[in-house]
Amino acid sequence: MFLEPNCSLKNLGEAVLQLSNFFIDHPRDQTPWNESYCKLAYRHYYFPLNYLRNMRVIEQGKNVNFFQHLDHTIDWGAGPGTASLALKNNLNLKSQILIEKSTTALSAFKDIYDQLQNPTTTSVLDLKKINVDKNKTLLTLSYSLTEMAELPLGWDQFEALMIVEPSTRDDGRKLLHLRQKLIDAGYTIWAPCLHQKRCPLLLHSKTDWCHDRIHVQAPDWFKKLEEHLPFRNNTVTTSYLLARRQKPTFNTKNKIRMTGDSMEEKGKTRQLICRSEEREFLTWMHKEIEPETIPRGVVIDLPENHEIKSNEIRVKKKT
Repeated sequence: MFLEPNCSLKNLGEAVLQLSNFFIDHPRDQTPWNESYCKLAYRHYYFPLNYLRNMRVIEQGKNVNFFQHLDHTIDWGAGPGTASLALKNNLNLKSQILIEKSTTALSAFKDIYDQLQNPTTTSVLDLKKINVDKNKTLLTLSYSLTEMAELPLGWDQFEALMIVEPSTRDDGRKLLHLRQKLIDAGYTIWAPCLHQKRCPLLLHSKTDWCHDRIHVQAPDWFKKLEEHLPFRNNTVTTSYLLARRQKPTFNTKNKIRMTGDSMEEKGKTRQLICRSEEREFLTWMHKEIEPETIPRGVVIDLPENHEIKSNEIRVKKKT
């Protein structure tokens, strides 16, 4: 890890805590790139965490061939270029465009931008001025939509969108509403959804939201940094959408996505799942079968031996 001169892990921890408090107190404000503590904390703490989040989303997309025939990326509100670098390290791209309002950020993270594939940077917030083959372009918004009321004008001229946002309830439910807007505009959701029907979390709940959880093994330097912080990152969470004009080719029949954590209840264990507009649970009755714990976000085959009881898919023993 590279730290700026005269900067200790304690100093870095103080910067991280200061930026964390800013995000908590001003969740809709723009990131204060002009502040030295912000650049320090973002480069050494938030960048690696958000890189992991983007890598997780890209992994989910690659599982369903979401990125096929996409040659160009546009990173709206690019910040340090986290999403762009993750995409460059996973895809065979021809060009990458980074749009960032803050010229301070464009300057501070130039070393990261220089690692990208034929990068172009601009502080002009106008998608209509982008000269690129839009049918082969992915528009990315990574931790930028949280600072905006709506998608940027012109978003719907591109073939594909990758949206990665904080896993807070407000941001997660904002994405659920945005999901329907994308579908109404002619896009198909490739992930995390397995269907294009109305979202069950909007239909049947006023508080639930969709997010993935990633278990991480932090390097030693990161663990030492966390000794100076009041929080730890054994897991990292994120909310996301992958959408394209093109229809997916993968078969979702008899597939379910685990959208909740394992919950131990009287006589049973169950996990919230998604496969349609119904709010359902995959359930193991303790007197019937030993329960499983399936990681949140994973797509599995619907168990062959099961029975439907109300909103529960109860797993039965194999005969």
